Amino acid sequence: GAGAAEEARGAEVLDAGGRLLIPGLIDLHVHGAGGGDAMDGTAEAITTVARTLARLGTTSFLATSFLHPEGGDAHLPVIAEAVGKDVGGARVLGQHLEGPFISPARRGGIPAAALRPSSPELLGTLLERAGGTLRMMTVAPELPGAMALLPAMEAAGVVASFGHSDASYDEARSAFDAGIRHVTHLYNAMPSLHHRDPGPLPAIFETPGVVVQLISDGAHVAPPVLRWTAATLGAGRCACITDGLRSSGLADGRYDYGGRPFEARDGIARYPDGTLVGTTLGLLGVVRRFAEYTGLPFATAVDTASRVPARVLGLEHRKGRIAEGFDADLVLLEDDGSVHATLVAGVPVHRGSTIDNR
Repeated sequence: GAGAAEEARGAEVLDAGGRLLIPGLIDLHVHGAGGGDAMDGTAEAITTVARTLARLGTTSFLATSFLHPEGGDAHLPVIAEAVGKDVGGARVLGQHLEGPFISPARRGGIPAAALRPSSPELLGTLLERAGGTLRMMTVAPELPGAMALLPAMEAAGVVASFGHSDASYDEARSAFDAGIRHVTHLYNAMPSLHHRDPGPLPAIFETPGVVVQLISDGAHVAPPVLRWTAATLGAGRCACITDGLRSSGLADGRYDYGGRPFEARDGIARYPDGTLVGTTLGLLGVVRRFAEYTGLPFATAVDTASRVPARVLGLEHRKGRIAEGFDADLVLLEDDGSVHATLVAGVPVHRGSTIDNR
């Protein structure tokens, strides 16, 4: 109405030129991009990650890390300083810590030196070091003492996420009965399904409300399994993530992850022994593949990286949708699906050369 038009006067107007506008994407699980990594322990690295992610269509993210084999938790306060700040790129919503209370048998790309026995004292220290910015922690609930940490995590506003776990069905069932409602990169770093030794997967699928992260690049999870997962759970319980590393947004080549070398090739990152350690696609690329492999509409795939993660973080009232009163985190796409412009809180942080400002 006239009131809305009056209120909008004086605002910058961007002519989208008929391009597709989608909500800004939210990555619940990303370690780095553009040559920077959350574990580098510098403000410059976080800024590099944030600006690169914006160029790739992500407008907010959880800076993801584990305990550094040498520096321990020294990077946590540095990330905390960046949370919520305008660095000319995607906004850091908080931190996601993978471990240290995870299974040695299912640590995947996380170094053994980054693991610790479950401890209320260590959890308290990590919460303090993160300065109230820890929003998610991946935990293996079958570890001695791990389940006892869940109330303290909930009280601190931390989403406990099942992952890097060697849990049996019964152990996983107990974890979900205790209130865990999120899963870190479903299928990766956990036992597979066997008809006589079911493992955690049936417990995940049968628990209402559990949201699962999916690295839907087609390498970490095969396309038929992605299609079956989306059909079985429903896309509203799937959160596409990247688990992206410092090589995201850069050319193929050799890089490092937590001090260990890896090779990025064709959008996939692997250690020299072949272990998968993440995708180097941006979240938009992962979303596009999710749509392709599942046969779902692109708009539904976008929801898995916008509405769904916003709900996981309790931000569904202001992020994840294009709606009045919501944060103006927006991505404008070219006809070929590439990013033309990215806006965070209504401010362009990445734009193509042809965008018309008037």
